[in-house]
Amino acid sequence: MEKYFNNAKIFYYEKIRKPVTPVYDVTLQQIRETSQRLQSAYSRFENESNEDLLDSIIYEIQSLKALYRYLIKQAKEKGIECAEISVFGKEVI
Repeated sequence: MEKYFNNAKIFYYEKIRKPVTPVYDVTLQQIRETSQRLQSAYSRFENESNEDLLDSIIYEIQSLKALYRYLIKQAKEKGIECAEISVFGKEVI
């Protein structure tokens, strides 16, 4: 009987009542992902030689910087403390 109760409890907590992630966790995760995407874009920029692709990467970097600034502002408004990240020594903000 205890086995069925445990299975029902596991089903309830994992399937029906999904754990709620706090807003600050989601915001920090978005900041981390954006930072990683920026690092990747800077790396591609440094290794690319095609002019058309360089233009594309520059626009991508500018877009990611704008998103990053927005997320940092959002985090500050919510009272979330996070260190601003610089990518490859380049200041984002």
